[in-house]
Amino acid sequence: AFSIYQSVFAQNVGIGTTNPDPSAILQLKSTDKAFFPPDMTTEQMQNIASPKKGMMVYNKETGQYYLYTPYQKTILPGVTLNRWEPIVTGPRMLSWGYVDSCSNIVNGSGNFTIEWDGYTVGCDPTTNNTSANWYKLALTGSGFERDSMLLIVTPVGVGSWDQLISVFAISDPPGTPIKATIKFTDLSRKLLGWTDSQSRRRSHFYFTLYDMRKNPF
Repeated sequence: AFSIYQSVFAQNVGIGTTNPDPSAILQLKSTDKAFFPPDMTTEQMQNIASPKKGMMVYNKETGQYYLYTPYQKTILPGVTLNRWEPIVTGPRMLSWGYVDSCSNIVNGSGNFTIEWDGYTVGCDPTTNNTSANWYKLALTGSGFERDSMLLIVTPVGVGSWDQLISVFAISDPPGTPIKATIKFTDLSRKLLGWTDSQSRRRSHFYFTLYDMRKNPF
């Protein structure tokens, strides 16, 4: 059960706690219940008189939370400056990173691993195992889904201007979460008649991975 504690002089209210944080006007605390804002239809939401920016409701028709928030900086004909906007819609960024040509993660979101498939040991070309020469990007705790995720890759550095990028998905080893494969192909070499394996090369690159699901997250 919840209890409400309020001091006449404290200017803040605690629900479920006798010691609300002094910087909070209202603090909720529970180990078995959650906060649930007003739920209403779209029409009811839109009929709220003079809403303040920052107000939140749950729209039970769309199944999404909405904030009343600034929509744009300039006013366009027929478009109000402030409006109810859904809080959670796609696309959503899942991970991002900067990877050097030896598959070392220079910077990133910390929820992925990546390896170069061409050599068995780091960047040592003497250990070439004649593999497919691609990077394999694995998400921590989940797989790469081609039908609902968008992977954007940008090569950087010397010689990156003519590289073609292709992305595919594999389960390696079979039965494990799917990894995204990233291949860089040197267009100049292809035009000179080099084979696919000869044309594939390393590259420093940036990447961002988005979830493109239509439904709210």
